[in-house]
Amino acid sequence: MPYSDYTSEAIVARGEEIYQQFRDELESQYKGQFFVVDIKTEDYEIANEDLVATERLLAKHPDAVTYGLQIGFGAAYRLGFRISVPTQ
Repeated sequence: MPYSDYTSEAIVARGEEIYQQFRDELESQYKGQFFVVDIKTEDYEIANEDLVATERLLAKHPDAVTYGLQIGFGAAYRLGFRISVPTQ
């Protein structure tokens, strides 16, 4: 499914739903770090920087539809974003 088929609202809703599944564990172990999830696969990455988590996730799922937030602090400043990772 193309990325453009997702509205910002749909990305946020699905991303929050997935986050809630892991919330207790994430907030107890990773508070302040960034959680970035592919809303299609539910695979996620955690890192101290949102870009690092995003790049890791996109390396595994190049067509990911991503949602990110800072763990324990609500939504991050980006709502459903896509970054191109150069192939080597």
